[in-house]
Amino acid sequence: MEPEKTVTKMAIRASYEAICEIVGENARGMIFRNAGLARTLESPPDYTWDKEATVEEQAKLYTETINLVGAVGAQGILRLIGYRNTETPVVKFGALDHIKDLPQGERLAKAFELFQAATGKGRVVAGSNGFPAFDVFNCLLCVGVTSKKPYCSHYAGSLQFITDWVYGKGAYLVRETKCMAMGDDTCLFEIEERG
Repeated sequence: MEPEKTVTKMAIRASYEAICEIVGENARGMIFRNAGLARTLESPPDYTWDKEATVEEQAKLYTETINLVGAVGAQGILRLIGYRNTETPVVKFGALDHIKDLPQGERLAKAFELFQAATGKGRVVAGSNGFPAFDVFNCLLCVGVTSKKPYCSHYAGSLQFITDWVYGKGAYLVRETKCMAMGDDTCLFEIEERG
């Protein structure tokens, strides 16, 4: 039985553009071919909510990015992919417009809940500093990986965009404080004041 496609065309297109922006067209081609997504190179997906890829294919995009540029070098790329994966539906299509008038704290928690619903990953939990945190107990990227540093920058990027959308760009930083690749029992993302 073929795995179900649950990842949107919009998410794959954001990855397609973000990878090219940082490492160029040739490297993007290598990453997408190695991830089994050569079809994307021939016909980049539209910005729609239609399903384009499996979760495993999306995770393979991240893994292939790491394989190409190394774990340290890939973190900025993965963070940008996550940022763009969330920015595109919010800015271009108003995906969070229905909650934009809520008080900031409530808006942030609701946006995190909507992110969880859209991705099927993680859950919103109480953070250690009064902000909601995001717990990705079902992270696919960390499976079988050992790292001395946090490894799941794509989630941090997505959550960073949401935080920037609520509080303004640069007000707060989303940081991964626990990571399964580092031996923790989960991947946890918390909001901190900058500086």
